[in-house]
Parts: sequence; structure tokens; C-alpha cells
Amino acid sequence: MHEIELEGGCRLHAYKHHRTRRYLHLDHGGRAFVFVWKESREDWELSEYEEVDPQWLLDLALERPEERARLFRQNIAAEFKRIRWARSATKHRISKKRIRHALEHCRAILEQDPPDAARLGAELRLVFLGEDAAGSPLEVIAVETELEGLMVIHAMELRPRYRSAYREVRRCNR
Repeated sequence: MHEIELEGGCRLHAYKHHRTRRYLHLDHGGRAFVFVWKESREDWELSEYEEVDPQWLLDLALERPEERARLFRQNIAAEFKRIRWARSATKHRISKKRIRHALEHCRAILEQDPPDAARLGAELRLVFLGEDAAGSPLEVIAVETELEGLMVIHAMELRPRYRSAYREVRRCNR
């Protein structure tokens, strides 16, 4: 558990569920909040939290990972049974061994629309933020395939666009 102070002085307590590893952010009055991640947020800006229905948040924290949709996801890389590799996966000289380690020990998974969202049949992308065995932060982008599989399409050293989300998750997972 850790404490977060919001801009208006409200203090949130972050409780991590022991089995699902998901957080409940609650204030002293029992109000519930969720972290809102924005790519455009600068490192110096405060994190944003949005108030939500406490019962909804509790239900969400207790749900199985595959029941959640288009939300910030944590610790669910194990749900993928088979990993396939696109040629582009190792384009930035990140080995498959390093990529696999980052996937298996990822700190967070972000869901992201494909660059050309208007294209028919475009797959939702999963952005895995994690470290390789040496502790170097990596971003790995993949798409889900049939039969609980994963197709890795991109991997490289963590870029600035994901750095603030990565830092926030590391801070929350201490």
C-alpha cells in the first residue's frame, strides 16, 4: 500500500489485491478513483485520477484479466500461451530472449489503437512495458492472435512517449 496526494489535497490510498495484483485507489471517505494515463502528460505534471463508482472499481479489481476491455492492464502476460514473431520484431536489435523476458515480467500493458485506425481489420495493439534480464526498460508492441496467442511486431528501448507511464507503474509497484 502507498499514499498519493492529488492536486486539491485529497489523499488516496492504493491497495493492491494479493491475487489479481490490481489496485484500488480509495480516499478516507470511501470514494474510489482510477489512474488516467495520457501520452501527452509531461513528466513534471501531476498524475491524473478520475472518481468512479466504488462498487464498479471493486468488481473490476476482482475480475479476471480477459474480462477487462480497453483499460490499463497489469501483470497479465501469462495469459498468452503462444508467441509468434513478425520480422519487424527484432528490427531495433532487441533479441527474442530479451523480448520474451520483458513480456514475462512486464510491469504494465497498455492498449493502443493501430496507427491507421481507419483501416478495416486493423488489430488493437498491446504495448508491454517491462525490463529485460539486465534491467533495461523495453517497450514491446504486439497484437493478440487466435487461440490465446501473441504476435510481437515491434520491440525497442523505452521511448519518451511511454516513459511517464512506465515510471508511474514502477512507483506504484514498489
